[in-house]
Amino acid sequence: MGTTMNYLRRGMEYNKWANEQWLDCLNRTNAGEEDRKILQHILASTKAWALRCHGISVTEMPKPDIDQATIDELHKMWMDILDGRDLEEVIEYKRTTGEPYQMTISWMAQHVINHGTYHRGELRGLRRARGDEDFPDTDIAGYVLL
Repeated sequence: MGTTMNYLRRGMEYNKWANEQWLDCLNRTNAGEEDRKILQHILASTKAWALRCHGISVTEMPKPDIDQATIDELHKMWMDILDGRDLEEVIEYKRTTGEPYQMTISWMAQHVINHGTYHRGELRGLRRARGDEDFPDTDIAGYVLL
């Protein structure tokens, strides 16, 4: 297995773990709709990019359930893509706005990982701004140290 493949597989494992930490937090703290929408956005984007790898250009963002089954399903979708496809395969797709684009599978996977990290940071910032310190530390360094 090549270095890029190892990097992306580890990244997807981290992404799953971090999403699970936030799902647990949001359920445990009875988080409001604003917080849940951010996690749903992360999951929706993860699904949209996987669908694009399968030749489906989404016309609107999916509205996945915010639960463990969805996290597991999306993780499996991405691991199957990484295991079964050429990472340098160029995927042509349309954005939800209809604009045509193309990107390699490796860049799509990297985007999914970075996008999740970005929005989990946003979620952390929103909670902290409200004075809520009850949230997980999902920095990748914490995951690596497990």
